[in-house]
Amino acid sequence: MISMKKKRVLRSVLATTICTVTIASVSTPVYSAPSSKELESTTSNLKGELNDLNSQLATLSKELDDTSSQIEELSAKVEKSKLDLASVQLDEEAQYDSMKDRIKFMYEGGTSSLLQILLTSENMGDFLNKAEYVATISDYDRSMLNQLQDVRKSVEKKQEELEEQQSKLSGLQKTLTSKREELNSKISSTSGELANYQAQLERAKAAEEALKIAQNNAVSGSLKAEDKKTETKTDTTATASNNNNNNNNNANKTTQPAQTTTNKNTTTTTKPNTTTNTTTNTGNNNTSSTPSSTSDVALFAAILQCEAGGYDGMLAVATVIMNRVASPAYPNNLHDVIYQSGQFAPTWNGSLNKVLKQGASSTAYQVAQDALAGARHSAVINCLQFRSASTGVSGVNVGGNVFF
Repeated sequence: MISMKKKRVLRSVLATTICTVTIASVSTPVYSAPSSKELESTTSNLKGELNDLNSQLATLSKELDDTSSQIEELSAKVEKSKLDLASVQLDEEAQYDSMKDRIKFMYEGGTSSLLQILLTSENMGDFLNKAEYVATISDYDRSMLNQLQDVRKSVEKKQEELEEQQSKLSGLQKTLTSKREELNSKISSTSGELANYQAQLERAKAAEEALKIAQNNAVSGSLKAEDKKTETKTDTTATASNNNNNNNNNANKTTQPAQTTTNKNTTTTTKPNTTTNTTTNTGNNNTSSTPSSTSDVALFAAILQCEAGGYDGMLAVATVIMNRVASPAYPNNLHDVIYQSGQFAPTWNGSLNKVLKQGASSTAYQVAQDALAGARHSAVINCLQFRSASTGVSGVNVGGNVFF
């Protein structure tokens, strides 16, 4: 069963936590980091969107491949149609030349040729047969020429239709190619956004875990401090009681009785010898303290309080520190970045240790937690250095520091 003393400590820690949350809720309008649940929801939605985009891309790619195959088939048909048209045109020209030669032969002599046919005929039947023969040849030539012209027109029409289909498919191919490029761009953008939110989610989980550890350490530290205070008080009372007992016991009063010696003529009486001896024992108090391990949140909050004031200024400093952690030019962890040689004056002038012993403010803790969860100050989002504004360096001035 929890003692009243521990209950009081727990209530105190909970009150501090609630106060911290309340201060954070009414602080500066600089964007706050989303919670891990919100990040998990966003990440899940992005994964679903990415899967949908990949599915669309697969369907579109298949449609594009089919269209390309159709274009290839139509291109082959168009080429064949061109060859057929050229062949028909050649046949048409040959038939036309042959007909011209026959007409020239038959009518070159004018009416004499007809008269010659009539005169050379044995009888009227022979004449009619020859005349019909001439007419038949003429009709054949005309018929063949008409057929060739019809074939040529049919081939030309088919070629036009094929070329029209080929043009439509080429347009469809361009449209599908454009859509595929757009989908690839969306997939790339969504993948980058997903990777960003996954990184934020990992940082948020790490920050929440660090906050939980810090709160547990705070409760444990408060309980230990209360126990230590009680033990010290008890030891002091016991020491005082022992000292009083020792003083009483060591204050001895020794009385020797009178001694009488009788001789024949003389009696000597010795007066009592009284000796008072007082001894005082003073107790020694030895105080030893073992520093407890400092969490990243506590260390982060302490350096922020040393370097800046107010939420806005602290978040700007926190942004620089987190940028250094992410940069290959600096150590890859918070502790080593803060304690890197020659970087942060509070690490060697004693102010950081002082804040660590006293405990950072609730605002500093809130900024540290927000920064570890992914919050950044937009004005200094790419900065890796800062100096006091009094140094005169140029850059972005936030909370009395210049960032660059």
